[in-house]
Amino acid sequence: MTAETPDELQGLGSTAPSSRARAAGWLVQHPEAITTRALMNALQTETVPQVRRLLLQVLESRQRLTETLRGGSSAVLQATDAPASSNATEPEHFDVAALVRHELSPAVGWIRLAADSEIESFGTSKTNDAVRKLQRRIDGLVAIIKSKEELNLHRLSLPHILLENWPDTRTTPTVKPSADVASIDIETDEGLFSMLLSNVFQNAIDASIEATGEPAAQVTWGFTDQSYWVRVTNPFKGDRFALADVVDVGSSSKMAHQGQGLLLIKTVAARLNLSITLDGVSGTASFSLSGPRPHG
Repeated sequence: MTAETPDELQGLGSTAPSSRARAAGWLVQHPEAITTRALMNALQTETVPQVRRLLLQVLESRQRLTETLRGGSSAVLQATDAPASSNATEPEHFDVAALVRHELSPAVGWIRLAADSEIESFGTSKTNDAVRKLQRRIDGLVAIIKSKEELNLHRLSLPHILLENWPDTRTTPTVKPSADVASIDIETDEGLFSMLLSNVFQNAIDASIEATGEPAAQVTWGFTDQSYWVRVTNPFKGDRFALADVVDVGSSSKMAHQGQGLLLIKTVAARLNLSITLDGVSGTASFSLSGPRPHG
């Protein structure tokens, strides 16, 4: 919540469910008072079913209003998520990032709305995990498009975010520290970092399936006083390769993938100020990333 947030919405970020419920109840009557991003963030973190249902009502109201506005010339809900300088009434002047969020986040919300009514204990289900991951992908795409804007930095538990972004719901990766150490926090843009990890993991899964028929990857992490690092290893079908060769040539160790995932990884790593390496030797691929630890 920012300084411009209405007083009635201040409780949405409270740790008290009653305060969040009051704010969500107010939003049901004023669905235009919150941006799509803030609403989706609140939905992703809300653990109380009754409050989540109120927020879903807000999303439903916004969707109905959007569909009504599409028949006319107004763009009220687009304007709540677009920069003041953009001209949302003329297609050639659309803010692409606002358009991506405006079109995709409500669609994710509709999935959440349907699943919440059809799946018992939706809040703890794998479907809910998948919906959260999809929303983070959208956040990552928006962050890439808005490459000149400040990152949305948050403190995150490193081992937790590694496990959280494994894309294959049927398997669980081996994630372990390099030594007998406690968990550490990193500071990063969750949408971008999640997009990077999801692509790294998916590349490892695809390459290992091609090589062995099974998804297989080992994830090791560690840290020093100044930095942290993550290493992902997996079997691959081939002799050797390096990141520069894959990205520059436009191919990868997987058939028909053209290295697009690796190019995205390289782009996101640069945006997050992370160092990355990738090489494959004797049937084993190793991807590494490292970044600075937060101060304070």
